[in-house]
Amino acid sequence: MEKTVFRRENRGDDAVAAAGVLTRHANHDHVQLDGVVAPGDTPKAQADRALSFADRFLSEYCDGRLADVTMIRHFVREDLLPEAEFEIGEACRDHFEPPDLPGTVMVGVSDVVGGDHAVKIEMEARIPHERKEAEVVELPPPPGYTTSADRTE
Repeated sequence: MEKTVFRRENRGDDAVAAAGVLTRHANHDHVQLDGVVAPGDTPKAQADRALSFADRFLSEYCDGRLADVTMIRHFVREDLLPEAEFEIGEACRDHFEPPDLPGTVMVGVSDVVGGDHAVKIEMEARIPHERKEAEVVELPPPPGYTTSADRTE
């Protein structure tokens, strides 16, 4: 397996983690983009900037696109929930279209390291060596499923 590590310029031996890792497999490349914290005055603006960065990163360095993202983990300051959840969802809808929707997880955290940020985003992408159209299968909701709008907390 070939591996490419991306790290921020001028970090040298002081870097404690990679900004991204690409591993090459037989029929696809797997990309892990670690902890994107973007500037912005609102959770939506920060998510929008992070997703725009990811789109450029995948395009310029990985021969991919945002539609190749298979999982996004949003770490959101708890004091901004649930409103931030809707704003981040809006930013995601601006960048992703069916059927190329990623899986998502949103985790409430007490703080986002690195300033006065609302959200930190991690992403994984699977970039096929040969492109095929996505298959869509409609599933019923799991038992007891509620959307953010249905919650009363």
